[in-house]
Amino acid sequence: MIVNLFLMLYFVLMAPKIILDRLKGKRHPDLLQRLGFGLPKPDRPVIWIHGVSVGEIKAAGPLFKALKTNDRFFFVTATTATGLAEARRSLSQADAFAYLPIDFTWVVRKFVKTLKPSHFILIESDFWPNLLKELKKHGTILSLVSGKMSERSAKRFRLFAHLSKRLFSLFDHLCVQNEEHYQRFLPFADQARLKITGNLKLDIKPQPVTQKLELSDPVITISCTHAPEEEMILNALSSGPWTLLIAPRHPERFDEVAALFEKKQIPFSRWSQNKTGKLILVDAMGQLPICYAHSRLAILGGSFIDGIGGHNVLEPCLYGTPVFFGPYMQTQKEFVKRVLEAKAGQQLPIGDLRRMVDQFFSDIGMEQSMRQATKHSIEAGRGATQRTLEALQ
Repeated sequence: MIVNLFLMLYFVLMAPKIILDRLKGKRHPDLLQRLGFGLPKPDRPVIWIHGVSVGEIKAAGPLFKALKTNDRFFFVTATTATGLAEARRSLSQADAFAYLPIDFTWVVRKFVKTLKPSHFILIESDFWPNLLKELKKHGTILSLVSGKMSERSAKRFRLFAHLSKRLFSLFDHLCVQNEEHYQRFLPFADQARLKITGNLKLDIKPQPVTQKLELSDPVITISCTHAPEEEMILNALSSGPWTLLIAPRHPERFDEVAALFEKKQIPFSRWSQNKTGKLILVDAMGQLPICYAHSRLAILGGSFIDGIGGHNVLEPCLYGTPVFFGPYMQTQKEFVKRVLEAKAGQQLPIGDLRRMVDQFFSDIGMEQSMRQATKHSIEAGRGATQRTLEALQ
């Protein structure tokens, strides 16, 4: 009965996302692996780290580096193909990688029985009731780190408050990003286990960039775009003197965006081929550090249309690159506040984009001051990794 209630809660919370993913063309690859075939058989105590996708896996980086020892077996899972690719790239010292199991009791039981994890560390969110129950039954220590809960999710959890309390009582540690998320978890969590430790993304260090690109100055990176933002931004910045690097958020849209350029009869090249010309489609994952390092300005997508909520606006700042972004940044309030207070970026509607880009490149003082401010926007928030380690200990 309890399992059925947990599954009902899961479907209420997760079904909208699954349906939306399917409509976007996302698929669930490697079904056999998700069913527990081909799992490693560790010879050391296992620490299992899970992050949904690219952002969560990147956030895991500082904590993983702090925890990494040779006497532990680090098993990293992700939900998306891009997340797993990012894990293999940025957490390459882990011992094994896999997709998160499908949340059926017999599947997660196989994972837990094979791996026998001593610790399960969940990055930000992704609450699968059967997996958490099986881990707890095994005696695994369950920790949520850099935890967050959207207002929409909080409302859904409140619909089933009793079940939600059971779900979050499984965690030994609930380490959340800030006071806003603390208050959302509070109705369902044991206050003694709930702590504000900060956002691990603020502890991310810039990746070394050694590759040199021959691009015509000035270069603008337009990153993490969703349809129809590519067309909106191109219309705003048409006939400008700049080189544009456009990096769609999801790889399944690379060909779609290329078709848009062809339809608009705009000459372009693909990053994977020759990286030449005034418009380059970044059709490969993991390239944003190179793009930001070669750019004088970044424009962050997912923010000019409603329904996405924005992306990590601090990532360009890691590379000293000022950032412009749109009005729809509901899921990134903390980062938006940091960038705007430091004056490392500007939030503006699409109608003002061309005017502000022209001003940015014509006003040397404006560009220089914003570039200097990018460092402050990052440094002021560091320390979440250490606070999280202290909470887990």
